[in-house]
Amino acid sequence: MVLIMFIVLNASAIAQPPMVLVPGGSFLRGSLAGDSDEKPQKAVAVDSFWMAVTETTLESFSTFVEATGYVTDAEKRGASYVWDSLGWRLMEGVHWRHDERGRLRAAGKFPVLHVSWNDAAQYCNWLSRNAGLEQVYVFEGSAATVNITANGYRLPTEAEWEYAAGGGVYKNGPFAGEGKLDSLAWYSGNARRRAHEVQGKRPNALGLYDMTGNVWEWCQDYYDADFYKNTNSKAPAVGTERVLRGGSWNNAPKHCRIQNRSSRFADFSDGNVGFRVCRLK
Repeated sequence: MVLIMFIVLNASAIAQPPMVLVPGGSFLRGSLAGDSDEKPQKAVAVDSFWMAVTETTLESFSTFVEATGYVTDAEKRGASYVWDSLGWRLMEGVHWRHDERGRLRAAGKFPVLHVSWNDAAQYCNWLSRNAGLEQVYVFEGSAATVNITANGYRLPTEAEWEYAAGGGVYKNGPFAGEGKLDSLAWYSGNARRRAHEVQGKRPNALGLYDMTGNVWEWCQDYYDADFYKNTNSKAPAVGTERVLRGGSWNNAPKHCRIQNRSSRFADFSDGNVGFRVCRLK
């Protein structure tokens, strides 16, 4: 049975995002046949945690900005990367209110785009404050200190993300759910070069939507190409880029596999990167 939680707060706050309980357990992280940074496979244990049913929507992020006056990294920079017939290019004036091509989009159930890791972490802190939970992130300028044991909202670790995408077990299939990719995900073969509203495809076994495709999702961890080769299963304590998982509307199937890893700088943004939140049980 999939357990979904709805928390309703007072009128001055917002409803917290629908969450699925992911029971803790062990799984085989990585892939035998994937890219070099996915090898070797290794048994990894994760504790139980709550995972958002969907990617964070433009509607939800808009509420956050309106409530706090937060200014995103793309707004500070004055530009974000958009997609056109020539590929990706930096366009002035583009930020979280825009779509993948840099056009203004009305707030709705589309995943929010053009958000950085920093922006996602600030959104998580806002959710935590509204729910009366301990904040995970402490910012000093652009640098973030992470209290991973705090009970507030945060981004999933790589291990949590891969475990949840696989339905809370190790799965032999490469994608988040059972069946053909077209029924599970928006990707380069069916998305028509754009992101789509959340929950437009079939969920995985846990009831999580769009873990494969639609938008890349920021993860908590720093990226290390050699991390899986190390004997230590803990995520890197330092690094220069943060992990992205899941692939997007713009990616071929091989890049939408749940074991596939990518990364960007924490202040990076473009039209195929978003995020979803989690928190400890």
